[in-house]
Amino acid sequence: MTTSTPRRASSMRRHERLWGLAFVTPIAVQALLFCVIPVGIAVYAGFTNWNGLSGRRDFIGFANFGEFLTDKYFWIASGNTVVMLVPIPFYLFFGILLALGAHRGTPGSGVFRTLFFLPYISSIVALVVLWKWIFNYQYGLVNQGLALVGIQGPDWLGDPAWIKTTIVLMIGWKLIGITSIYILAALKNIPPTYYEAARIDGASTLRQFFQITLPMLTPAIFFLTVIGVIGSLQTFVEVQLFTSSGGPDYSAATITYYIWQKAFGSNELGLASATATFFALVLLAVTLIQLRLSRRWVFEGE
Repeated sequence: MTTSTPRRASSMRRHERLWGLAFVTPIAVQALLFCVIPVGIAVYAGFTNWNGLSGRRDFIGFANFGEFLTDKYFWIASGNTVVMLVPIPFYLFFGILLALGAHRGTPGSGVFRTLFFLPYISSIVALVVLWKWIFNYQYGLVNQGLALVGIQGPDWLGDPAWIKTTIVLMIGWKLIGITSIYILAALKNIPPTYYEAARIDGASTLRQFFQITLPMLTPAIFFLTVIGVIGSLQTFVEVQLFTSSGGPDYSAATITYYIWQKAFGSNELGLASATATFFALVLLAVTLIQLRLSRRWVFEGE
């Protein structure tokens, strides 16, 4: 009887390993086919003169990297890409306010939360069409409203100085709702005993927010910041739908738009792959820096 028990336990462990392998294998195959192999092909293509139309790929070393690093349009796109980070503090701030209102049961907070969440689940094409109509220079609601108070509205979609502003506003407006959902979930995980102890000690509502609520929200804020930075730096669809050819004087083009244009507009897939490889390394570096800095301000609990 004593010998059968170890055998039974060993058999159970083997079955667990087999079942675990069975569950993991489809995901591993999917990651290999649609992530690892394509990334490997893209990295290799960055060192060739592949045009995407023929199977010929001559190895040319770092020539593609030197080409895009000396291209003024790449640096214009890089500057525009940095501007796309502007909405992050905007939607974090208003997302926290909306979540605090919903958490405390402010009248009408549920309706506002639903209204702010709708843009996130709506079609990006429909949202862009709506915003292009609202910000139209001649008959848009924004310029008509400004005209009522004697202000001549700018050409939001045609002026290089304003097109990025329009895109930034739309991105921030779109992400307020989903941000508030994440923050609200984090708020519900804060133990109420913390607030009870603070009230007993005579802490004001404002002090409770800065001493309890905000530190406990830092993990969620950090997650949203990391995801927001990666997403903002990869802004593409909004630029493509709002503009033609990256906007006037390439004023709204981002790096991802630059990559897409080189790959499918100029058939320079080798150059586009090199740019994408460089950009991926930049994203990795930015994320690692954020992880490093998070140790200084993210509350990890006791």
